[in-house]
Amino acid sequence: MSETVNHRSSQTQPARHENAIQTRYDELVRAAEATVKVYTPAEAIDLAGEGGILFVDVRDAVELSEGIVSGAIHVSRGRLESHLISENPRYVDDLDDAAEIIFYCEGGARSALAAQRAQELGFDRVGHLAGGISAWKDAVDRYK
Repeated sequence: MSETVNHRSSQTQPARHENAIQTRYDELVRAAEATVKVYTPAEAIDLAGEGGILFVDVRDAVELSEGIVSGAIHVSRGRLESHLISENPRYVDDLDDAAEIIFYCEGGARSALAAQRAQELGFDRVGHLAGGISAWKDAVDRYK
């Protein structure tokens, strides 16, 4: 006869260690932006289509219906590391030819963290689009 074990105690324990560093998400983003180049929408728009510039969209696949920068590749933030490590089968070969990699997302937070992570993994010329694709669209609308 098998016995069912209840792993929950009568008092719910938090998943976070009590001595964990208490950092807010916006603090993580600001720290990331301090380590990578931050492109304004106008700067990024001017670079679009230039040789050697690779735009990487780190939004989730369900967000792509909102539009994508022409020529950009999609690498979901959730799987970023597997695409940035050359020994991994999911590595994106387009990264080898890029002189500069500009990450973007919807609002700019995930892309800042993605650019920081790419830098930590050995990519020297990385940046991210401030304000994300939303700011890009607003800037394009102003130029029309």
